[in-house]
Amino acid sequence: MNHSLKPALGLCALCLALAAPMARAEGDPAPTIERERAMQRYKGCQFTDEMGQFLYQCVKKNDGFGTHWCYDETLETYCPAQAAARKAAESAAEQKPSN
Repeated sequence: MNHSLKPALGLCALCLALAAPMARAEGDPAPTIERERAMQRYKGCQFTDEMGQFLYQCVKKNDGFGTHWCYDETLETYCPAQAAARKAAESAAEQKPSN
């Protein structure tokens, strides 16, 4: 190999290695504070079979596109109900008289 090409190839390899982590697929949601807040809001939510079916139907309806939106919609639909049920169970346990 020509000695004058080695530094240029090394520089190209270095640029590609540094740029690779920054590359995202087109349509991939940008990492924002709003997405992080949503994940923290629903962190105690248990994923159920019913949620899985809802997510599957959404992805199927959209021909495999927008899966992150389908996931977000699933959390917004099912997790508040789970949280309300959990709070109701906790308050019922607190109201029981102790012997």
